[in-house]
Amino acid sequence: MLRFGLSRLVVVVLLGIAIPFAIHRLSRLVGFWPLLAAAIAAGLGYGALKADNAWSGAGLADNLLLMATSALILVAYVALCFVVAKAIARIRL
Repeated sequence: MLRFGLSRLVVVVLLGIAIPFAIHRLSRLVGFWPLLAAAIAAGLGYGALKADNAWSGAGLADNLLLMATSALILVAYVALCFVVAKAIARIRL
């Protein structure tokens, strides 16, 4: 049987319900493309902070790959949240 504690339930609610609609609302205020640019910047910043290798030699390529991957994942999450929340917002009951 699957056990959910309070912390896991909060994470599921935030990542699955609250954040997608907040992203949709924010994109209506500032626009979709500036929001994606902010997601790219946040992803690159996160990747730079989490980089463990040296910033020279072979470590530079690994760090750049980590930064690009984290930016890509964050942009994909923001875009998916925007599309799904926009589709849900269009449903008329």
